[in-house]
Parts: sequence; C-alpha cells; structure tokens
Amino acid sequence: MTGGLHGARVLVPRAGAWGERVRVDLHARGAEAVVAPLISSAPPRDTAARDRAFTALADGAYAWLFVTSAASVEQLRQHAVAIPATTRIAAVGRATARAVADAGWEVDFVPAGASSATALVTQWCADRAPSRTGRALVVRSDLAQAVVSDELDVRGFGVDVCIAYRTVGVDLDPAVADGLRSGEIDVVLLTSLSVGRELRRQVGTLPASTLVASIGPGTTRDATALGFTVGHTAQSQSIDALIAELDARVPSEKSS
Repeated sequence: MTGGLHGARVLVPRAGAWGERVRVDLHARGAEAVVAPLISSAPPRDTAARDRAFTALADGAYAWLFVTSAASVEQLRQHAVAIPATTRIAAVGRATARAVADAGWEVDFVPAGASSATALVTQWCADRAPSRTGRALVVRSDLAQAVVSDELDVRGFGVDVCIAYRTVGVDLDPAVADGLRSGEIDVVLLTSLSVGRELRRQVGTLPASTLVASIGPGTTRDATALGFTVGHTAQSQSIDALIAELDARVPSEKSS
C-alpha cells in the first residue's frame, strides 16, 4: 500500500545536506521533491567576532555549547571547529541533535517535548546552578531571537553569543515560482519564518489546492500572520516527523 505522499510534488525550501536528506526521504515515499532553496546562509557582518568565538570554543574556553539550529551546526562544520571533549553540547531539539551527531559530536542535552529555545533554556537551567556549570557559548543566526542567551544571563550564568551566519533570501527559479502559483506543486514544506517571508515576497498567495505544511506551532503562527492557510502542523518541530505525518494524513483527505 502506498503512502499519502505517493505521486505528490513537494517543495523543499532548503538545499545542502538538509535538502538532500529530505529529498531522499520523499523519494522513498514515492513523492517528487522540488528542491528550491528560499533561504541560504551568508557570512555574518562581523566575521572577526565569529572567528574569535570559534577559536575560543576550540581552545576549551566553554563548558557548554548551545546550538539552536542545524544551520548553526553546519557553520561549525564548515569552519572545521574542533569541539574539545570538555565542552558539552545542548541542542534545541531532535533535528538539531541529529545534525550534531552527524557532525561526529556527542549531544549532552535535548529538551523533552516540543523543540523551542524557551524549552531548551528552561529545562537546562532547572537543575543547574551558575556556580557549577562553567561558561556557555550560544551559536545562532542574526535573525534568531536571543531567548537562550538572555535567559542564561538573567539567571546568572556566564554566556557569550556568536552570530555565526546571516540568513538571506534566495530567488526562486521562475519555473518553480510559476508552478507554485498555478498549483502544480502539491505540498509546500514551511520550515521557518524566513522561508515564509520569502515565499510571500516571491510568490504571493498560494492556490487553495496547495497544502502548506508547517514544521511546528510557532512557524504556523508566523505563517498565518503572513496570510498563509496552514493545512498541517507538526507538533514535534521535526522535518522527519512532518513528512511522516503528511504521508499518513494525505490519503484520508484525498479520499474524503
């Protein structure tokens, strides 16, 4: 029996290793992945500050490293940062933890439940005292909110922030944009506010027949504010879970 994504054309809005992994998963389910990045990573405006933070990290200056996205992990990999065994790693959720593991590092803390910066820092702080944790480094993009670093600072933990990259928009191939407007693409994977903004800017309103699938409740709220109608929301903030849920969900809707 084929899954609900069989035969569907699915927009994958990011390229690189992440996009390839999603493409392979979709292909295995009989779907056609249209890999068309709407966002990409660019160097931060202050590359010297980033390089100093990466050097300090490699030198063992931090007891804890907080990573809030797979893209942050990719930046560490691209710059060949050697994370010492004395530095423990906290990841915002399972998808980011998987990226850490794929990079060859061990994950020491992942929050239970839905993936969010608030859950990460709240649960991490719950049984720790500032006097016994050592200094932490938060690696993030220029657009990510300072939830983790602000909360750590308020609670008295020593923390530094590294802006490792900027999130920038990528222009769609005109054929892909036309396919989105005409409804030739059946499903759009909405993975972040940045993706939603670019989709709105470049394509505008999507046809009612297009299923907009969001990676989590926060992204759904952002997408709704942008004017999109979200047809499915993954509860675990995981692209793997989102695709699996869609594969199970779509047939009942088509049959109805």
